[in-house]
Amino acid sequence: MTPGRPRILFITLIAGCVFVAAAACRGRKEPAPMTARAPAGAAQPATRPAQAGIFSQIAQRFSRTTFHPYAVVDRTQGGLRVSTFAVPDGWTATSSVNWNYAATSWPVLVGARFAAADGSAWLELFPAECFYWTEPADRSTRVGGKSLGMIHRPGITAAEAMRSFVIGRYRGRVQNLRLVGMRPIGNIAAALHKPPFAGESVAARVRYTENGHTVDEEFFLLLSQPNRIPYHGPQGTSYENHRVLAYVHSMGARDGQLDGLHPLLGYMMSSVQFDPVWDQRRQQVQNQLTAQFERNLATGYSRIAAAGALSRQISANNDAMIASMDAQRQAANRSSQHTSDSFSQYIRGTEKMQDPYWGTSEHAYTEKYHWTDGQGGYQHSNDAGFNPNVGGTGSWQLMQPAK
Repeated sequence: MTPGRPRILFITLIAGCVFVAAAACRGRKEPAPMTARAPAGAAQPATRPAQAGIFSQIAQRFSRTTFHPYAVVDRTQGGLRVSTFAVPDGWTATSSVNWNYAATSWPVLVGARFAAADGSAWLELFPAECFYWTEPADRSTRVGGKSLGMIHRPGITAAEAMRSFVIGRYRGRVQNLRLVGMRPIGNIAAALHKPPFAGESVAARVRYTENGHTVDEEFFLLLSQPNRIPYHGPQGTSYENHRVLAYVHSMGARDGQLDGLHPLLGYMMSSVQFDPVWDQRRQQVQNQLTAQFERNLATGYSRIAAAGALSRQISANNDAMIASMDAQRQAANRSSQHTSDSFSQYIRGTEKMQDPYWGTSEHAYTEKYHWTDGQGGYQHSNDAGFNPNVGGTGSWQLMQPAK
């Protein structure tokens, strides 16, 4: 590998990183219609009946809410459906699927936002990204800049990704922005019953002012484990490192409503159904990008010229490539999404702790340390030096996360 030039890597990465986790899909079917109005005492919050456990609990919380399917559509690839969400009736929904064929290592960015009609609450999904760094160091791309669609950020951590590339990028200009708390959480992919995706999961809560309202918003992300790839050549061995930023989303609400809306917003997040035909199409485009880019380099193009030529070549062939996928649009089944206790905690913004009084109990993740008196009393803090036994009454015990 030539130092300073990141290699084409996307085809070896998890397919669904371009959105939340499209690798979760294994089949395809049309979304079932959703009843326009639920009968009294019944809830229809999904494209399927509410299940026992957390879904039935959620249904009780918003039994009068009805939903409709919203499809995220890729216009560039012939109108293929990327994914479908359950969205409350009356809410607005917008999405984007942006292709950049010159960004040969990370060519597509997908995002979506669902908001109440009055703007008082929302769920937003942000594009996945790929961070890279090389050994020896890449001297041709500034730190924080992009090369072939990837972000050059040596040694990136989940906390840094949250601060700089999520909160800073998407909310950095809001008024009176304050970070309320940030902490590691359980693996988001596992909590949502998606395919295994090892890495660091982090949640953060911010507060800011917008149009005279106090806004609370919680952000979630998963940063994959570092993948260190060796390249052997005449100048010795060099390395390229990758970390993928996935499952990036936020839940927000005005005027103290966020905590009460966790079940609804969490349900909307869990409702996503990914389309395997689109993912197959994405992989086909990626394969062509990789092959043509390498051919352009072999004929003597510089890296930048090779990427530009590739963009023109792919665009010219796009219609033919779309037509080759038409026959596959009618076949395949979509797998069901499931949930678990970890998902229940995720949407409520809590974590489960070992509790001598209850066995286990759940407490807000916005505070890191949870103390109990063993009789149902609790104290919480983000201060590692806080100890309620000092200068207080009773006997307090620091609880540990439940396994």
